[in-house]
Amino acid sequence: MLSQLELEARYADAASAATAHFVYAGHVNEAIERCDLAQEGDIVADAIGGAGLCVPNLRELASKARDAGGRLIVDGTVPSHFGCRPLELGAAVALEALDRVAAGRLSRKVVAIASRAPLPFDGVDAVGSDAIDAADLAAIDEGLRTFPDRMQCHVDHARALAEYLACFEGLACVSYPGLATHPDHEVATRVLVHGFGPAVDFELPSSWGVSAGEFIECCRLNGRTEPAGGYATRLHARDGAKGYAVRVFAGLDDPLVIAADLDQVLRSCAVL
Repeated sequence: MLSQLELEARYADAASAATAHFVYAGHVNEAIERCDLAQEGDIVADAIGGAGLCVPNLRELASKARDAGGRLIVDGTVPSHFGCRPLELGAAVALEALDRVAAGRLSRKVVAIASRAPLPFDGVDAVGSDAIDAADLAAIDEGLRTFPDRMQCHVDHARALAEYLACFEGLACVSYPGLATHPDHEVATRVLVHGFGPAVDFELPSSWGVSAGEFIECCRLNGRTEPAGGYATRLHARDGAKGYAVRVFAGLDDPLVIAADLDQVLRSCAVL
């Protein structure tokens, strides 16, 4: 197995970065705060994020940040370094939670920080973090070897689910950057690579009287007990259990089986 420094170098190469460091953090924003990455004038953006899975024009944001004397910092967790190359689009720093890279096998969340220039810390002690555990390094090591093929499956399965959901009459909204109806579709074709990410949003009409939490509980294959980034498709109540928005993170399982499960519950809810 490679050492942490060797794995960081391998990740940096895959992310088109000059350097990369792994840190334990509950989420990307925590890593940004703990490592004091964002300074005055910097812009922090998600490569894919927010309600409806928005895709910003990263080149324009990078230019805007430079004009303000700052840098663009991008959370690329949803598309991953396989699906988006923020550093090639002008970002100075790109971060990614490695759940999907490690196939859901991490004991704690690890965030990768990749940069076009040396970072003001050594990646371990200087940011108040212990070295990454051997078991987690092994999961990242193995995961990086298989990640391109696995991530392509996540993306392809998300597209299949998005196309099914877009055809289901009665949903309030279906959002996926790969759909021509998505407001950021044209931008997404220039920002994302290898597809349009592993996530799909859809909203239940309030007239059905079924919340996102209730809908998810009715789905046999909701993946709620499965690890994030792992094999199984997972459903998430985007706006909380009492809201109406469901976010689907496509897994490596058969999207036709997932679509059939969603279809059964959607048809049941639509006639209530």
